[in-house]
Amino acid sequence: MLVSAIATLEWVWWFNHHRLLEPLGYVPPVEYEEAFYRGQETQSIVPALTN
Repeated sequence: MLVSAIATLEWVWWFNHHRLLEPLGYVPPVEYEEAFYRGQETQSIVPALTN
């Protein structure tokens, strides 16, 4: 049971960190998500600086 649980966790990690997705511009989902949230932070900071 433990071996299959570890194998599943390894696959999930690979699926999120190494798999390249065409609709996301051939980047892993984790990279795309990080870039998305970096963009959100930038958008929320810019209006605060201009007021």
